[in-house]
Amino acid sequence: MSSSKSTGLVRIIPSQSMDDPATEHARRLTGLSVALDKPHVFEKGQLVRWKAGLKNRAIPAYNEAAIIREVLAAPVYDGCETARCAGSPYFGEPLSLVLGIVDPDGDFVELRYDARRFEPLKQNLARFYDDLS
Repeated sequence: MSSSKSTGLVRIIPSQSMDDPATEHARRLTGLSVALDKPHVFEKGQLVRWKAGLKNRAIPAYNEAAIIREVLAAPVYDGCETARCAGSPYFGEPLSLVLGIVDPDGDFVELRYDARRFEPLKQNLARFYDDLS
C-alpha cells in the first residue's frame, strides 16, 4: 500500500528546459494568454472543465465536470465600482456561462463563470444523463 495520498491538488513538475527562469516565466505567461483567448462554442447540457492554468475560483476543482445550464447572450459583470475592486482578479471579468456544479455540501448549485476559462470535456458524458430521463 502506498503512503502517498491523492489530495486533488495540482502538482508542479520542474521544467527540463535549459532556459533561465525569466524566459520560462515569459513562455508560461504567453501560453496561458493564448489558452485564455482560444474560443470554444458551448451549449446547454454540455460538460466542461477548467482549462489548465486558468482556474480562478475555488470550485469546481481541476478536472471536475460542470454542466452548462445556460450560455448568456451578453456577459454579466460584477457591479462593484470602487477602487478596492479594481485590484481584484474578478474585476471586469465577463461572466458568460451559468454552470451547474455540486458544492462541497453535496448540493447542486448554479454559478456564473467566464467562458474563456473553460473547455469542453473530451469525453462528453451529457448523453449519459439523457438516458436517466
